[in-house]
Amino acid sequence: MTDTAKKAVPSFSLDAFEASDTGKMQVLDAAGNPTGWFWEFAGPGHPKTEALNNRLARERLHKSAQIEQSQVNGRKWKAEEEIPDAVRAKNIADLVARIVGWSEVIIGDKPFPFSPENAIEFLSHPKRVGVLTQAMEFLAAEKSFSPRSE
Repeated sequence: MTDTAKKAVPSFSLDAFEASDTGKMQVLDAAGNPTGWFWEFAGPGHPKTEALNNRLARERLHKSAQIEQSQVNGRKWKAEEEIPDAVRAKNIADLVARIVGWSEVIIGDKPFPFSPENAIEFLSHPKRVGVLTQAMEFLAAEKSFSPRSE
């Protein structure tokens, strides 16, 4: 193979493979119309996401250790009975743990600033399940945290 016939060697930065630290989601109303209200979520490598993942992993490991310990001691493992409202509240709290903030918004003639408490209150209302679903789908979509070329 001559020098002129050599293939070009790809060259790129490792940044090309990394997800963005955050991603913005525009909240849609119940009819699917854009509201102009933007929520910013922590991406996969963001410290908020890493803290959440570490907490969830510790909980799973703790439960696994409890099950193993009861089996070693010859006892039957009885799983805790979960209450649907408690599961929903935990899922909402875990989702809110990934919200970095949101744009200014007025709801019911009053400013509604971001706080974890306000986010939980907003998402906990059963009639707002559409926004909860939208946020969960946003977090699950890989493209939500793909860097955009400007």
